[in-house]
Amino acid sequence: MAAGSFQVASINNPSIVPEAGLREIAKGIRQLSTRDEDSAVRISQNSQIRAPAFSLVINSSSSRDFLTENTLRSLRHALPLYHAEVNPRFRQENVAMIKNLISRIATSLNSSNVFSTVSTTHRLSSSDEAPSSTATATSSLEGHGYGQQQDFLAWYFGFLKQELSPTASYQRHVVSLQILEFFLSSVLNVPRHCTETKSHGRKHEDRCCEFDDELLISLLDLATDPFDDVRDLATSILSIYYKATWSGEVSSLCGKSVKAQTLPFLAPEQKDGTKTPLSLSKAIVSKALYRTISNMQSTGRADYADGFARLYHLIHGPHCISHIESARDKGSLLAFEDLISELERCVAVAQANLHLAVQAASLHGYLIAARYLFFQINQYGLTDLSDAGQLHVRRRLSDRLLEISSQVWQAVKVILCADAPEGHEMDSKDGEAEVDAKDLLSYCWRALKESSTLMHSMIASAKRTPSLHVFQHVHYQKSGELAFQQLAELRHRGAFSTVSQTFAECCLRCAQSDNSETQALPKEWYQKTLSCIQQHASALTRRSAGLPAMITSILNAYPEGDFFDTVMRDLQGIADSAPVKDGGASVQLPQVHAFNCLKDIFTESKFGDSVEPHMSIFLEIAVRGLESDQWAIRNCGLMLLKALISRLNDGTNTRSSELSSSLRRLTSYVYKKYQNLPDIVLRLLTSVAAVEKRDHLPEGTVPNADVLRAQHVFPALEIIEKSGIPKQYNMEIWQAAWTHLEGPVWSIREKTAKALSYLPVGEDIQHEMERCLHCPWPSQNALHGQHLYLRFLFARMEKNAIEPIRRIFTQVVGRFPNMVTLNCCPITRSSYTALVADILSAMTYQGTALERPFTEVTDSSNFPSVSGTSCKIFLTAHWESFTMYLSRKIPTKPEFALEDAAKSRCKLLVDSPDMQTRQERLASVDASQSIFMNYGTQDIPKDPEHSNHRLRQTGKFLADWSMTTAQEQVPFTERMECWARALRLAQDKNADVSTRQAAIDSLAEYLRWTRNQPTEKKMTPRVLKLYVLLYDFLLDDDEDVRNTGATATSEFLISTASKGGDDAEVLIPLMVPATRHKLLDLLKYHYHSAPSLWIEAVQRVIAGRPSPCFSHRSTFPLPRALLQELKKDDTALFAEERQNLYIDEAQEAGVWQEVMLSIDRSAIDSTMLAELARWAAEGLDALIEVAEEEDDGPLGWTSKPDVFTFGVRVLLAAQALLRLSEDDRLGVDTDGLFLRLGRLVEVGVRSSLRPAWLRSIRETVGN
Repeated sequence: MAAGSFQVASINNPSIVPEAGLREIAKGIRQLSTRDEDSAVRISQNSQIRAPAFSLVINSSSSRDFLTENTLRSLRHALPLYHAEVNPRFRQENVAMIKNLISRIATSLNSSNVFSTVSTTHRLSSSDEAPSSTATATSSLEGHGYGQQQDFLAWYFGFLKQELSPTASYQRHVVSLQILEFFLSSVLNVPRHCTETKSHGRKHEDRCCEFDDELLISLLDLATDPFDDVRDLATSILSIYYKATWSGEVSSLCGKSVKAQTLPFLAPEQKDGTKTPLSLSKAIVSKALYRTISNMQSTGRADYADGFARLYHLIHGPHCISHIESARDKGSLLAFEDLISELERCVAVAQANLHLAVQAASLHGYLIAARYLFFQINQYGLTDLSDAGQLHVRRRLSDRLLEISSQVWQAVKVILCADAPEGHEMDSKDGEAEVDAKDLLSYCWRALKESSTLMHSMIASAKRTPSLHVFQHVHYQKSGELAFQQLAELRHRGAFSTVSQTFAECCLRCAQSDNSETQALPKEWYQKTLSCIQQHASALTRRSAGLPAMITSILNAYPEGDFFDTVMRDLQGIADSAPVKDGGASVQLPQVHAFNCLKDIFTESKFGDSVEPHMSIFLEIAVRGLESDQWAIRNCGLMLLKALISRLNDGTNTRSSELSSSLRRLTSYVYKKYQNLPDIVLRLLTSVAAVEKRDHLPEGTVPNADVLRAQHVFPALEIIEKSGIPKQYNMEIWQAAWTHLEGPVWSIREKTAKALSYLPVGEDIQHEMERCLHCPWPSQNALHGQHLYLRFLFARMEKNAIEPIRRIFTQVVGRFPNMVTLNCCPITRSSYTALVADILSAMTYQGTALERPFTEVTDSSNFPSVSGTSCKIFLTAHWESFTMYLSRKIPTKPEFALEDAAKSRCKLLVDSPDMQTRQERLASVDASQSIFMNYGTQDIPKDPEHSNHRLRQTGKFLADWSMTTAQEQVPFTERMECWARALRLAQDKNADVSTRQAAIDSLAEYLRWTRNQPTEKKMTPRVLKLYVLLYDFLLDDDEDVRNTGATATSEFLISTASKGGDDAEVLIPLMVPATRHKLLDLLKYHYHSAPSLWIEAVQRVIAGRPSPCFSHRSTFPLPRALLQELKKDDTALFAEERQNLYIDEAQEAGVWQEVMLSIDRSAIDSTMLAELARWAAEGLDALIEVAEEEDDGPLGWTSKPDVFTFGVRVLLAAQALLRLSEDDRLGVDTDGLFLRLGRLVEVGVRSSLRPAWLRSIRETVGN
């Protein structure tokens, strides 16, 4: 992507950046380029504004220009926010822009280096003072910002390493890895000066990024991450490192070959100046591989299996073993031999005892590793296949892998071939632990999946060497027969979907072979497939199991031609045959398998041109299948008909509502293309009664009759909806369809109304509505169908057609007495109300005044029982008029409660069964203010919707009360405490997202209604707990909850800004991470002397859990017991997912440590300070004990997220105490902390403790 391409595309495309947002873009640019560092985090939550602003900042008319110091400083604040983007599309846009940023900096550094080299060369040729000239050139570069650009790259590289921590979210992991991969490639082109400079006193080379042990361990930890793309990116970066290290060179971004010895980041420098030996890095990877094997065998999880395969391939792959070809070939093949031997051992265990294999002989990782290595060996061509001996070695490896695949199938087929594999259990032998049926099924399915994928890779790689015949006829035959057998016997859909791909690849390779015997294999398998269809005629499994996959896989080799037509004719004969009884109670139904095979053929887009000549005949066959007296044939015929209807429009499911009118006219040509289609549509619409009569449905089986009716009518309506009605059949089909608009089934009436509404075009829509309004209705069902039809027609009317809509509205309202006042059916009253709401909504959009009908419709004496949903739609269309209407009926309501009182009154109006009940409930609504004011003193309603509604409204009432009542009064204080407690309960991990949304809505309304109060009144100690709760909502797992909180917080920040000017230009709303930062800054500014904030900060640093109220001091967890509990290995096959994947507990501990240190020393509670010191000391002792007993390193005990978080909490507590010890009045004893920290460093160096921890401790203690 060009440097300025995103800028041009974003600003010139109005669909990306609306015109109204250009002012916000300019504001964002000002904020990102301002001198105020704090304003850099004020980034708009709207990516359509944020992305162009960021692009404009990093782009320039010349890519050689250095970024300014202010821009670099602002980027340091903004980039961490961009890493936390949760929207995948916007996240990729951010990645692309950051890559452009890195490329621009690299280009500017290269250009400056060239200029400096030329200038220095000129001076050397004209002067004898070479050292002075060189220093002058370098100093000139420093003056123009050269060092600032490199410092920024070094900072960003360090930030990327920090983002790879075990507790970081998936979004931060994947963004950092993508940038890091690009960074490590692009940085190869960044020039490095080796000249000493006065400003820094060290070489520029030392400021470059280093691929050190910290980064290496983080990448190895992520090689077993639960997310596939994270594992892939981590191992890809490791491959860059090892390829450069072992091969001696690597390609840069510009395609130049660079020697690995010249790359500082590939040879990390230690404190003593020595380079890390390559063997040490290989030892770290080997340790990670060993631990991955242990985890894989103990848990059997897929992430560990794939991680093991990737690491094994990383160490033993041909690109990493040696740059000497002979050693590389020998090493890879030996590693492959060892891998296959271990795989054979695990397969033997599975064949002998499947329970034991599930517990301690996981083979999935070995199968994946074999696939990776086999593919790599073929790609690198490690063996000279022209040599007979080496060719024999390759064939022998292929034989062993095929035999392993066969043995895996024999071991797992007993589970996967059961009719109900999900619930199949095997008896365990005496002395063996019980294995859960879910674990057993997962083991078998994954084993077959990986073995089949391995076989697929072997077959696909055979095409690379067709003339050397590594894969001979016997290999194709054996692999094809194995896949065929699996498809014929499997009952697990996930299993045979993978096997079908292998069988399809095998058939394709066979058809492309130059061996006649191999070419004939797919046709032999086809004849066997026909036999299977007949043999399984009485075994009717779901979707015929693997039989359709067998047919489509064979046709994959012959997508057109005579053989394809032969297959279609054979299947036609089977599908169109009559069912035959086998002499017993069962019926032979091969037609079911034929229908399912045909359905898959017509669904496959690859066969689009080939199936066109067969469409007409199979439309007939599918309809005849619908008329069968066998349920199985009717069901499969319906699925085939659905696939055929999809194929009518080139295999798409696009509805006519999504097509332009001209394109819909083109779809009508299908009637000319398939001459029998009109008859089929008419037949489907009119054959329901005959089918019901022939099936002799007894009285009372209405659901069966409804199902039969829907199976016939829905396909016909689908065709009408997509392709319309041909003119010569217009009257017949219309009348047949109209009868279903008056039918007894709601769903059929709705589907018919929708299909028929697409037939009129332009002005015909209005005429059709007027005609329908004057049509009589023979029944309530017919009236309901007309209302549905009118609504769909009105939805297609031009909303700018004012006069036609007025005329329609007049006619609709004229029916009000008959439709509402005199109508006894609640369903048709509701549908009429919804129709009126649609029209009123359009009139409101036009700005049309709402007068007479409104009062008549909403008056309680004329408003019978109508569904609340329809009434909500009705009132949404004209809310302003409704609130004005209610303001006359409820004059005592305060303005802020008018909207909610209107909602409550309306709901009671439409839900009350009779007049007396309506009047009683309306009276209770008028007293709703007292109900909400007593929130917390009454029992919480059991109805979640009611409870959430009360919670949502309480914020407004309390806000109004706070503006008219002194906050120190006891009643107000009690209500605030109850409300805060309810908000805290709503944040419980088991709370439903609707409850959390209601809670943040309530809090947002409180902030909105109190934002105009003076700052000193809003920032009182009593409401501090509300702002802490608001911060917690910004960490919610649900994006909507976070965005609602960010919007409310952004508005609140403006109203409480202590400075004018720049603060008033905050982009609304802010990004969620930026909002959190600004909210905490506000709390630190206004509550720096509040002891309650210090207590909360300490609790969050140590325990990370919010306290129920500020007066309560939670008991700190015992560090030793907690660490031992967190260290326990989880051997469950399916790991329990964290409740909140968004929050980073370790990062949050660091944030609250800053809050803790910002509190005035006079506000610190001495008792809690002593407890904090005791907890930190015990925590350090616990870390030292574990470090002395266990070795750490990659995948070590600190790689567990909970353990990592515990260690960070302990270190943060110790660092905070050392900072607080600077105030002698607090009396913090630092001697014990220094001794423990020094001991932890000493032990940590020996036990390979996490390098980031050791670096942090050294920085803390100052050595």
